[in-house]
Amino acid sequence: MVRSRKLPPYKASVVFRAGPVEAESGSPDIDVFGIMLKESEKFCKRLGLHKDLILKIVRTDSDWAFILKVDALLEAAAKHIIHHGLQIQLLKRTQRNETLNEFIDSLSMNGRTSLVTLLEAACLPDEELKFLEIARIVRNAYAHNIKYADMSLVELLKTRNDKAKLLKHLSGIREYDEAKLLTDYEKDPMFFRFCIISSAMRFVFFAYHLTARKKKRSRNWTTTR
Repeated sequence: MVRSRKLPPYKASVVFRAGPVEAESGSPDIDVFGIMLKESEKFCKRLGLHKDLILKIVRTDSDWAFILKVDALLEAAAKHIIHHGLQIQLLKRTQRNETLNEFIDSLSMNGRTSLVTLLEAACLPDEELKFLEIARIVRNAYAHNIKYADMSLVELLKTRNDKAKLLKHLSGIREYDEAKLLTDYEKDPMFFRFCIISSAMRFVFFAYHLTARKKKRSRNWTTTR
């Protein structure tokens, strides 16, 4: 079990897939985690979710519940992008209807006809798509076998043949020693959660800004035609 009331003071630059943020000489480090957290809070507000949802997810008692909640957040963000992308222009007006919404909501996360496939067609970065795929794989491992409910995430990874692949995309760290990293995660489970939630917020950041720009473009198109 992981119980913590405060987020650990880890350097966000260590774990973000985009690489470390280099601060200028004499200037303070950029608070990447803080920036992403604020943007994620804006996204949660847009969807009518609790503003502190990200922090609540991080503080979840079990890794089982933590992963399921992260995956649910990612699915909501993925569907939000697609809902805004799959719109029909008819008579100079943007059309959205329940049939299209139900179709999107019925899509699975992975596979040939899936949310990830549509996001790939929308040219989202490959690293973000891989994170979505891997998060769903781990989520399914937890959700489909009740004996894993009390198993830590590190213990779960150790049981799998695709451990290296899962670790790579969940961690979001460019270079690491696998054995040492797993040992570090075992000693400090919150470190692993920090890596995962950082990657999740990065995807939420894409969802928030992609849909904001899409909405703005649609509005401009309507007024200029």
